[in-house]
Amino acid sequence: MGDIIMKKLTKRSCYQVVSIIIFCGAILAVLNTELIFGYVLIILGYYLLRKSELED
Repeated sequence: MGDIIMKKLTKRSCYQVVSIIIFCGAILAVLNTELIFGYVLIILGYYLLRKSELED
């Protein structure tokens, strides 16, 4: 079963999953008034999301 899951995971989908997790962390950081850290996470998440679009 784990073998099937690993075959479906591509570099593109890994970038997307990581960027979603980073965006969730950014939302929590902004809500906790850690604005600079939140904005840095938003920029990092956006970068990874754009990078996932370039992967085949």
